[in-house]
Amino acid sequence: MKTCERSGQRGFTIVEVIIAIVVLTVGLLGLVTTAALVTRMIGRGQRSAVAATFASQRMERARVAACNPAQRADGSETLMRGGAAVATNDWKITNVAGTTWKITLSVKYTTVQNRTRTERMETIVLC
Repeated sequence: MKTCERSGQRGFTIVEVIIAIVVLTVGLLGLVTTAALVTRMIGRGQRSAVAATFASQRMERARVAACNPAQRADGSETLMRGGAAVATNDWKITNVAGTTWKITLSVKYTTVQNRTRTERMETIVLC
């Protein structure tokens, strides 16, 4: 019975090198795909955060206005950045009963895919 012995040579065979390159390539492709997805998610989060902050600021002003008859009015406003509309708030203040007022606010903003998304919030104010 013969046994194969290496004659003191060390290193990798060509098959081992090719397999290592394939495994490394698959890993790098997965990493690149994940990085692109994370970049899109960050952009979506930034747009959503800007719209939410804009809506929150308007809601606080509307809460104050609900108790002041001179300021109590429905309305709309648009946040502009660089000549482009970033978000639009529409709000309505309605009387529920006596000195209780309901504020309904909707904010519209454009997503990364150029679609319009609408978020809505409501609150009740006791004057």
